[in-house]
Amino acid sequence: MADVYLIYRVLPSRADVDYEVLKNSIKKALEPKYTVTKIEEEEIGFGIKALKVHVKMPESSEEHSSDEIEQILSSVENVGNIELEYFTRVGL
Repeated sequence: MADVYLIYRVLPSRADVDYEVLKNSIKKALEPKYTVTKIEEEEIGFGIKALKVHVKMPESSEEHSSDEIEQILSSVENVGNIELEYFTRVGL
């Protein structure tokens, strides 16, 4: 069975957010249902960063969806904007 690999670009809701706390909150909200493979920081400017959240989920499952991932991310405190940047199918 194949998996789907997604990368979300997450912007904080405010400039003075603690990025380590935000990363931990995102990971805690998504796991164990979804696998967070890594979270990278991307400098935007003026001290603001975007987070690149790499998520893996089973391809053929009614229990998993990219819409649900976006809903979960939206519910995390200090998350402002969410954008799906990349997705692909991996595996056999």
